[in-house]
Amino acid sequence: MEANKSVSYKLLVVLFVTSLLIAFGTPAHAQAQVRIKDISRLSGNREYQVIGYGLVTGLDGTGDKSEMSIEMIRGMLQNMGMELTSQQIQTRNSAAVIVTGMLPSYGRAGESLDITISSLGDAKSLQGGVLLPTLLKGGDGQVYAVAQGHISIGGFESGQAGGGGAKGAQKNHLTVGVIPQGAIMERGVDEQFARSGKFSVLLQEKDSVITRKVKEAIDRSYGPGWASITNPGQVEVRVPSSMSDDPVSFAANIENLTLSIDEPNRVVINERTGTVIVGNNVRISRIVISHNGIKIEIDDQNQDKNKPGKAPAQGSMIAVQGETTVDDLVSALNAIGATPKDLIAIFQAINTAGALHGELKIM
Repeated sequence: MEANKSVSYKLLVVLFVTSLLIAFGTPAHAQAQVRIKDISRLSGNREYQVIGYGLVTGLDGTGDKSEMSIEMIRGMLQNMGMELTSQQIQTRNSAAVIVTGMLPSYGRAGESLDITISSLGDAKSLQGGVLLPTLLKGGDGQVYAVAQGHISIGGFESGQAGGGGAKGAQKNHLTVGVIPQGAIMERGVDEQFARSGKFSVLLQEKDSVITRKVKEAIDRSYGPGWASITNPGQVEVRVPSSMSDDPVSFAANIENLTLSIDEPNRVVINERTGTVIVGNNVRISRIVISHNGIKIEIDDQNQDKNKPGKAPAQGSMIAVQGETTVDDLVSALNAIGATPKDLIAIFQAINTAGALHGELKIM
């Protein structure tokens, strides 16, 4: 009967912001106790990429017929003493592939590592294939590992569906596979921890405040002079002469030091799942927004803590009076059935207006 009228929503939002401020004072920034190792890594603790190209055999007619694949088969057979022309090699049971992996930190000869195999040509699937021995080289052109083994796809094709010729379900990519522990290192990474008598603590985030706190934590435990800030996100630490023979143990002691850091003021929204993750201390200043036929009027001023205030929602106005939290606003929006797209649009507008006291991330 009233199809031409805009839909109005009514909502009760209970806010005790003013009463809590009176009772407990201004809330302090939420802090977390963390170890240095939880928010950083040590210099040298990194992986190194290796890459090679190889040949996968044993496929059930799902390989490729590219010239590259044929030449690779021909070259392999030549090395084994068999001479064949390219015209004599007619098979779709093999495929040319790229093989990649990551050398572990301080890796040594004989260690194993996982590898990933991906098709170079027009192969339909690598399912059931075997990777022939493949040399893996680093950025310096040196061979660091040799890969070989049975490929695991983790996906499948269920064949024909309903007899009509249509393909059935297919999961994952059939032209990309892995071989767990499929490569063995032939040479180690030439690294020695704290070779120059010092090492660096590299923070996950280049935050100057956290960088200073890391230095202060080291100063409290070992005295000033052992740690120095190189730049935001990096603290250089000297190894005492008494521990020069065992710098790893000294570094372990450094990593176990604890410090207090402010919890991040961040709002993360996943549009696909409708998930909203709100930091503990993200607040919104007074602001008025109009969006998609929604009206919310929130008043947290001069409220009696025993008489919750009402927040009628009607028309197309969002009114936040006084400072409130993102959690309050999300609860209000969810109560009236706002969609994830509504949340994203509203928070982007609040952020653009400079009223969101935190970082907004859209996934």
